[in-house]
Amino acid sequence: MKFGENLQKLRKERGISQEQLAEKLGVTRQSVSKWESGASYPEMDKIVAICNIFHCDMDVLINKDITEERDKKDASKVVKVGFKNVANYIKKTIYLFEHQSFKDIIKMIAQIIIIVCVILCFSIPFMVFKEMVVSLFYTGDNWFSIFFSRFWNFVFNASYGVLAIATFLYIFKVKFLDGEEIVIEEVNEPLNTIDNDDSKLIVKESKKKKIIKVKRTEGFSLLDLLSKVITFCLKVFLLFLLIPTIIGVIMLIIAFVILIVLIFRGLFLVGPILIVLGITVFCLVVIELILDFIFNLRFSSRRIIITIISSIVVSAIGTGLSIWYFLNLNVVNGVPNNFKQETQEEVYMMSDDLLVQYGWYYIKFVEDESMTDQVRVRIDYYPDYTAATLEKDDNEIFVNYDTIDSININEVTNSIIANLKKNKLYTYDKLGNASMTVTSSKDNIEKIKKNYNNQYQ
Repeated sequence: MKFGENLQKLRKERGISQEQLAEKLGVTRQSVSKWESGASYPEMDKIVAICNIFHCDMDVLINKDITEERDKKDASKVVKVGFKNVANYIKKTIYLFEHQSFKDIIKMIAQIIIIVCVILCFSIPFMVFKEMVVSLFYTGDNWFSIFFSRFWNFVFNASYGVLAIATFLYIFKVKFLDGEEIVIEEVNEPLNTIDNDDSKLIVKESKKKKIIKVKRTEGFSLLDLLSKVITFCLKVFLLFLLIPTIIGVIMLIIAFVILIVLIFRGLFLVGPILIVLGITVFCLVVIELILDFIFNLRFSSRRIIITIISSIVVSAIGTGLSIWYFLNLNVVNGVPNNFKQETQEEVYMMSDDLLVQYGWYYIKFVEDESMTDQVRVRIDYYPDYTAATLEKDDNEIFVNYDTIDSININEVTNSIIANLKKNKLYTYDKLGNASMTVTSSKDNIEKIKKNYNNQYQ
């Protein structure tokens, strides 16, 4: 029997036990069990209550397979319903403007302008949120920051434009279209009449005539509009929040794939894997809850709660393992020895106004009292990542420095993985810079520092 099978499917989808359903209906658990097994059949008022609880059609619940009926709601039907709703929206809007008085139209346009201004005012916090997201991912004037900034601006502006239009259309529908009832009446209009002696009207022929009337429905208040608008704005905000959440899930999945690849490279990072997995599951649950609130999909609350708790537990375990791993990690400030390094060294005559530019380099001063009238300047750099030459102009010594655009990412990645296996983590801070060593007597070094401070400080 279809009813018993459908009732059991609906009850299990909602995560409701037979006892809970019986309590909602005011019957015993045995009665619900008999309904599901087909041994008995509920009364009509109970069937109506079941339809209200599970939000289903009575005919489908009693006579049809509810799973098959859901499958029949394919994309084509959704598209047809969507086009029909759009057509009805446009038709009602046209009827509204055609059959309103001039005074009412002016009043309605004034209200529309106010609504548009309010929607535009709401763009301010959204713009602040956009700039915050851009600043969080800003890493300098590089290709990643430029690409992310442009991509996020496009996504944000397009999303806000669509949501602003949708908000306006919804408020217009609630405020004006739902507040007016379009009534189309058909009446017979006589074409030919004959007067007889008794002065009676005899209709020979007639035709139908449509009379369109616009009547304001009662029972709608400003409080109703406000509650609907607040609910809709909350749904719009959650829908807007859905976009970065989905992007975050995609990035987490990419990170998870990278961590899986590292396993095959011999680096098994259990903690980060559990953290990424837990956060990914949590974000998916958040997406599910947002969709549930917006579209009333009615997911199982029991399953969602269990999933959230499980994701938190997994993330906590991963965090603990990651902290333990990094506490045992030896952080080295420098670059591994396997990277090729070159050195350039020059000896200059010392003078009282000698200026050595070293402000943004890694500088090291070495005292050598035998060099009373000379200064030795040496630079160390990595030619695959930095182009540097030591030059002198009059009394000024400086480094002509430029960063190599192409970087061997594979070499850096392999080095990081190899050293992490040894519980070492290099900072690679000198990989894109030049280190300078200045050797001279103590007095000469003091003069060089003094000249630099007078020039740049």
